[in-house]
Amino acid sequence: MAAPLHPVVFWAQKAETVTLRVDLKDVKDPEIDLTKESLTFKVIGVGAAGLNSYQFTLNFYKSVDPEGSAFRITDREVNFVLMKDGPSEEWTRLTLSEEKQPWLKIDFDKLTVDDDSEDEELRRKAEFEEEQLKQIQKQLTESEAEAYTDLKKMYLCVYNFLQFIGYSYIFIYLTVNFVIKGQGMRQAYSKIILPLSVCQVFAVLEVINPLLGIVKTGAMAPLIQFTGRNMVLFVVIRGEDRMVGEPVLCYLFLIWSSIELVRYPFYMLCSIGQESMIISWLRYTIWIPLYPAGFLFEILSLWTAIPFYEASKKYNLELPNAWNVSFDMTTFLYIWIVGILSASPMMMSHMWRQRQKRFGSKKKSALKIKTYYRK
Repeated sequence: MAAPLHPVVFWAQKAETVTLRVDLKDVKDPEIDLTKESLTFKVIGVGAAGLNSYQFTLNFYKSVDPEGSAFRITDREVNFVLMKDGPSEEWTRLTLSEEKQPWLKIDFDKLTVDDDSEDEELRRKAEFEEEQLKQIQKQLTESEAEAYTDLKKMYLCVYNFLQFIGYSYIFIYLTVNFVIKGQGMRQAYSKIILPLSVCQVFAVLEVINPLLGIVKTGAMAPLIQFTGRNMVLFVVIRGEDRMVGEPVLCYLFLIWSSIELVRYPFYMLCSIGQESMIISWLRYTIWIPLYPAGFLFEILSLWTAIPFYEASKKYNLELPNAWNVSFDMTTFLYIWIVGILSASPMMMSHMWRQRQKRFGSKKKSALKIKTYYRK
């Protein structure tokens, strides 16, 4: 939160009175409380930071007489005449505290100074103005930072919400039409492949966001998931027409969407600083059955694709050629399957550590929520 805005207050004194001049225009809704020991002032007006709410509290060096004091509000400023309580004498300062406030200045229009001290007073006046300028610049910087934070929260919340809507459609359509009604996979595929492809393409933002500092997690985990899924979807599945009718794809897509139906609401709430204990528990628990199932059906999808690519020789690069390099898609799919089998224990172990960190003890479960994307 930004610090309260203080108006510029000029003061001067005589033996019997203290005068205050508050540099605010078009003052509205004044709240003024004057006692013997202090003055509390809060209004809405136009000051150094534009139209805003301004306030200050002065604890006087010595007591004043509220009954004999008065104030007047004009279009250009607010004026106070405060009667000193007690013997007529000059105060050594205005406030009880010796700390100098950058917004409190000497009113040179009403104060007569000796020639010997004139240069010193002018120097102090310049210092006060410089300090006031620094305060305004600081307040503007804080306002800009708050605006950026609000924009970032809105962007993350909208992104996660739209991804949730996309995967909800995929999950509901496949569950109702393929699982319950027994619709053929080829027809179901034609209805969900576009939204699934769009969701997977925009998932690249989950790699970009950490790199730009929008979220505070690493980019490696989302990069591995983004690359793996998009290779399966765009290279293996969409690259071979005969894969379209394979039922294994429905179960793979159902598992992907089931994971995201929990993950995206979790991150959406985190982006706005909120938490649902049910969603948090699901986020760190539902992967226990779904991740092994996801690895299994990715392997089955690759295994199903091997005969098709072995027959079509699509993506193969045979010798001789200009680069003197060969590539066999079938061999690549076998290697990929081995890679999934090797990497899946590490991913499961990583998720288990995250679950232990979040729910390992009651104390840890009460930790303050942080805005992050992937664990």
